[in-house]
Amino acid sequence: MLYPSKLISEERLETDAPEEMLPAPACFLTAVRSLNQLFGESPVPMPTGGRSTTLLYRDAVYLWQDIAQQAGPLAALAPMTFFGVTEGRETVQLSFRLEGRTLIARRCSDSGREFERLQGLAMRMEWPDRESAAWMRALAVRLPARAVCCAACGRDRELLHPGGLLVPTPGSLFTYLAWEPVSTPDLLACLTAEHKTALWRRFLEDDRQPLEFDWLWDAYYGAPLDLLEWTLTLHGAMEELGFRVERTPCSFRVTDQEGRERRFDFSRGGPAERVFLKLLFPLDER
Repeated sequence: MLYPSKLISEERLETDAPEEMLPAPACFLTAVRSLNQLFGESPVPMPTGGRSTTLLYRDAVYLWQDIAQQAGPLAALAPMTFFGVTEGRETVQLSFRLEGRTLIARRCSDSGREFERLQGLAMRMEWPDRESAAWMRALAVRLPARAVCCAACGRDRELLHPGGLLVPTPGSLFTYLAWEPVSTPDLLACLTAEHKTALWRRFLEDDRQPLEFDWLWDAYYGAPLDLLEWTLTLHGAMEELGFRVERTPCSFRVTDQEGRERRFDFSRGGPAERVFLKLLFPLDER
């Protein structure tokens, strides 16, 4: 807090603290996911400078014990600070530390007065540098409120690898974080429209077929898919890149921005080619 504060209390709580020290990024993201589940919403990033990341849950109403239960041990391992507002419109600061297996919850405010409930929750954590703070802010706001996994940029692999959150997906365009066992349909389901557009661009521009297209083709006739979003993102990527499709009753022709014809082979091509052709020409006897 920016001004001197008075101690409300320090309380000792029994806790199931992790037996191993987790890296700070894993602690932070796991705490965010736990709070997302508690409040049923994702946080809003606050514009803070320097090396800190601050996230805000605007509509949260809670007891401070809820935060201790959901995020206290993680916040003690990788020090995070929480802020909320009391019924008396006073800002309270909540922090945690571990003494052995005991969690110490420390609460402070300007007046030191006790309170019942808190409204709004901000969580803040300091990082070694500005770049790390920006990365973690971007990752945290992409964590879904209820999904079991999340897609991140490939550059985040090195940052997150030590935390044990990454799903092994060699050959994928994106990195995937999960807190429980997941299937490939789960991984597909966490992809946003921006992710899908990036996959189509990689295929159309570079003729690359990341692992995600294997999952997509495997699921095409099986698991429920949002084919409309895959189709719309394909059309959007083609329009952005200047691709055109010419059709006649007996044939079709795909050209790129330079007017060069692009050839695709359903029988011999890879999974991206097959899905590409199915979405453009979806008639199917099966």
